[in-house]
Amino acid sequence: MKKINKLITGVLGLFALLLIAVSCDDMNEIQSKFTELDEKTYLGKVDSLKSYPGFGRSKITWYIGADPKIEKTIIYWNMRQDSIVKDFVREVPGIQKDSIIVENLPEGSSLYEFRNINSKGETSLYSVLSVQSWGEDFVKGLSMRGLKSQEFDYASSTFELSFSPTYEGDSVIYSEVLFTDVNGIKNKIKIERDIDSLTLSEFPDGGELQFRTVFFVPTGIDTVYSPYETFKAPKAIFENGEKLSIGSGLDSKYFDHDGLGLYEWNSAGDLIEYGLSDGTFSQSKVYPGLVSRSTYRDFFFYDDDKYITVTTANALSVNQLADGKLTVVGSNPLGTGFTHPLFLPSKGYFFALGSDASLVAWTATNEGKWGVPLSTPIAKDLKYTLMTLYKFNFVIAVDEEGYLWSIPISTTGQFMSKNKIGSGWDKFKKIVGVNNFILAMDENGDFYKFDFDTERFWIVDNPM
Repeated sequence: MKKINKLITGVLGLFALLLIAVSCDDMNEIQSKFTELDEKTYLGKVDSLKSYPGFGRSKITWYIGADPKIEKTIIYWNMRQDSIVKDFVREVPGIQKDSIIVENLPEGSSLYEFRNINSKGETSLYSVLSVQSWGEDFVKGLSMRGLKSQEFDYASSTFELSFSPTYEGDSVIYSEVLFTDVNGIKNKIKIERDIDSLTLSEFPDGGELQFRTVFFVPTGIDTVYSPYETFKAPKAIFENGEKLSIGSGLDSKYFDHDGLGLYEWNSAGDLIEYGLSDGTFSQSKVYPGLVSRSTYRDFFFYDDDKYITVTTANALSVNQLADGKLTVVGSNPLGTGFTHPLFLPSKGYFFALGSDASLVAWTATNEGKWGVPLSTPIAKDLKYTLMTLYKFNFVIAVDEEGYLWSIPISTTGQFMSKNKIGSGWDKFKKIVGVNNFILAMDENGDFYKFDFDTERFWIVDNPM
């Protein structure tokens, strides 16, 4: 029994020695591999990478450490399909700054990889940086200055411009205006960021100007120029209009019928329709006593067969005209407190001008309910003696000096730049836009038709 135990002990001891021998061989092999890795030399990495975008390009800066064996830096991008090799010239001992500008880049950002190398085949580990380049989309996102108003004066050949303001941090450095004057001289005017208005002299009627904004974004390397916008002064036309034989005079109120004709609401409460055919207005229908002037102080066409009434108590309702009768649709009244001195009917909404010269758009449905949004403030300080809506896209107005103004308006009711487009219009007491025409009534109650557009400067001869 003791012999067997000694035999087993001997076998186990031999097995342990074999294991130790094998383990020692494995450890020697592993140690040998690590020793080989230790012998591989890496150059110092590219450090402290930064990118400064430009228009279609980018400047990249970095630092090279004190490693004296670095000879070049390779820059990869586009999944390493594109690259640039930048020679490194040691100028000072220790850390040294280096940089490069990469040209002809698409707009946007992409991943760049950097690696130092030398002629012995030694390399550094990779460093990575996201690099950005600007393009047209970037320029569109900048806060460009715009023209708030354009006031051309034919008599003095001046074109007065006012600009939207600049803001802190908008990167605007200045703006530019280019135009050719009446003498054929080309002018280039620099507009500093704190200038809000400019008067161009010797400006021809119908002449064009180009306007752009110039930026310098602190995080970039390039001055950025917005595309030129072209603006045109109206071409002067001397026009007295064509006299019409319609209307009952100054006591009536007049409004457009969806571009199809003219409505007159006279002092007797009658609704008179003047149809429009081939540029000619002629009476087509009369609704006697439809809307009493003693009960209602305002009345106008709204949409389809719907009309808006405002009582002398300033209550507003939507009404339907059917079988020669006017009946209230929906809530009666729909709203109260409508003390506004002027209403401008449109399609699907209407404008109300307050006594404080502010304009508000109101939205009502054909079912006699308020729409969404209920009301939208549009503009302030609209101090005009006459106003109408033209083709549902422009407010046409006359000021106290008789100048005619065109103010574009969007479908959401937002006002844009206002433009002076005529003079001598203070001779008229009423104006109304119908289809492509402006109808203007003088102090004698006579209507004059202007085949209208907003691209000309309409000069009315006051003596007529």
